[in-house]
Amino acid sequence: MRLRPLMATACLLAAHVAAGAVLPLPDAAHLERPRPAAWLLDDADGRPRAGDRGFDVQFYMLVVRIDPGAGTIAGAVGIDMTFPTGSPPDTVVLDLVPDLEVDGVGWSWLDPPEYIRRGEELLVIPPLGAGEEALLSVSYHGAPQPHGEYNAGMLFRRQGSSPHDQGAPTVFTMSEPWSAHSWFPCKDHPSDKANFIFSIEVPDTLTAVTNGTFIYAAENEPGWRTHAWSTDHPMSTYLACVNVSDYVEWEESCDALDGPLPLTYHVYPDHEAAARAEFEPVCDMVHFMEDLCGPYPFPGERYGQVEIKWGGAMEHQTCTSLGNFIVVGEGSFQNIVVHELAHQWFGNLITPADWPDIWLNEGFATYFEALWLEHTEGREAYLAKLHRLGPHLHPDLFTGDGPLTDPDPILPNTLVYHKGAWVLHMLRGALGDAAFFDFLRDYVTDPARAYGHVTTDDMIAAASAAAGYDTASLLRPWLDTAEAPQLAWRVESMPLSNGLQRHMLHLSQTQATPFVLTLPVRLDGDWGSRDERVVLETRDAVFHWDLWGDLDALQLDPEGWVLFADEALPQPSVALAPPRPNPAGADGARLAFAVNRDGPVRVTLHDARGRELGAWELGEMTARDEPYAWHWLGRDGRGRPVAAGTYWLAVWSGGERSSRKLSVVR
Repeated sequence: MRLRPLMATACLLAAHVAAGAVLPLPDAAHLERPRPAAWLLDDADGRPRAGDRGFDVQFYMLVVRIDPGAGTIAGAVGIDMTFPTGSPPDTVVLDLVPDLEVDGVGWSWLDPPEYIRRGEELLVIPPLGAGEEALLSVSYHGAPQPHGEYNAGMLFRRQGSSPHDQGAPTVFTMSEPWSAHSWFPCKDHPSDKANFIFSIEVPDTLTAVTNGTFIYAAENEPGWRTHAWSTDHPMSTYLACVNVSDYVEWEESCDALDGPLPLTYHVYPDHEAAARAEFEPVCDMVHFMEDLCGPYPFPGERYGQVEIKWGGAMEHQTCTSLGNFIVVGEGSFQNIVVHELAHQWFGNLITPADWPDIWLNEGFATYFEALWLEHTEGREAYLAKLHRLGPHLHPDLFTGDGPLTDPDPILPNTLVYHKGAWVLHMLRGALGDAAFFDFLRDYVTDPARAYGHVTTDDMIAAASAAAGYDTASLLRPWLDTAEAPQLAWRVESMPLSNGLQRHMLHLSQTQATPFVLTLPVRLDGDWGSRDERVVLETRDAVFHWDLWGDLDALQLDPEGWVLFADEALPQPSVALAPPRPNPAGADGARLAFAVNRDGPVRVTLHDARGRELGAWELGEMTARDEPYAWHWLGRDGRGRPVAAGTYWLAVWSGGERSSRKLSVVR
């Protein structure tokens, strides 16, 4: 990290903002580059663009003033970028919501570039002589609005628990999956990691807390104070955060593998005592994670936890945000505390290259909740946790939820948490503890992956290296289909010579896609209790054991290490067939769906951002064998044709839904 040049540029930006100046607007007389290619001006299909876009961000410098009373942000962002091809693309595509006004754009020390606002994108045309690296600066201001599926982004609230108890102001950001560009201009995609410097100006009664390491606090004009922080390790935009309130703060030192690790805490004043009790085991959790996954990933920084007014938590890099409901002092939310800590390895150290692989974040972090229970309370607590996440909450064994590697929606979606954890639980059962825990450590710490990006293929390769064989056939059906094994089985015994008996287990898979299943078997008989394992690699197989004496009972998977049904799975309330045609044109698409319970039915349409574009009530329908049909006309709920792009149509009945992805071409 080039700290001195970064700090110098941040100071220049800070002085620029404090003086009330804006970067100069583009002068058309200086423009000689062509306008953006036509494809850049088409309507986007929702989420921010994937791909490298022709530039790689090295660092962001945010120099902003946040006014909690007005609910506004104003300032400038410097974006240092390099160009893999040696020169910038014709158009640099940044993400920025239209609620935020652009005051000016600069390009290094060259003539101001032309820029165009289009939807949630800021298109910048580099000036001539742009070179191999540039500092693109954007001055902006506005009132951030709730954004995305979570109605999040940058939120302005009060600490109080009711309208009559207002409390001090609290401002925080929640950007996952792609709401960072609702509060600062950026390349809002997890595939581009960068370092950050934050210079956050807030009222002097408040404190601003962000990622990385605290640098300084300085008084500005009367009533305002700047808080500066910087990161030493690159991170994706969705992991950047800003938290502002009248925090009580304290710090403790944790003896980590790479030396003393500062643990910092920022909580609302009324919650200090409860927070100190709630966070007492955090250092033990760090030791637990380091034992399994190697050193804390961000040495030289810290691990911080900050209270926000929110109904959840978020693993911002080095600075986890925890909802105020967690800070109760009873230890009842330790699963959330260890979950977010686990993300510092799984999600922050190694980050999915794209959002469909989000299970690599949430499945692993959820599984570590179970491992922490095993560590603190024993094996039965571990198994009980997995049972709750699996058959108890999902009696259909996730068969109605779509494939894990193409979740709908991306978030929030319990599939990526619960089934993701179960995939790891079953992998542990197949590999055995020694190989499985070797896999965990090697997967997250291998230099080829650490501080970079991963895919499901990378995870499978790491599991295969630990197992000593290709685990793709074991894992792919769980990841790429929504099926679960349905097993038919029976036991028979026959006498052999010399008093031996052969006890045979006949196993058959009846679902469409064959699985490779490692199944524990417990044999109870004259010999006592005997535990074995069988590996079912084909649709039908017979396994046998030659033992002295009678078999009293055979238990298949007695502790619950594998998801399977030995009878018909519960029938979902509704099942939607693939829309036809797909891709759909101007006339839309036909939906065919089965309703298995009487009741009202409705159809919803969501875009790739997770926004609901329309809902149609189809009325009461009765269960029947013949499918129903409904034609979607290619329009949103207001009757307007939807743009070309990717959408999800879902049919709802009996509190359940069945959804399908659909492409629209124009």
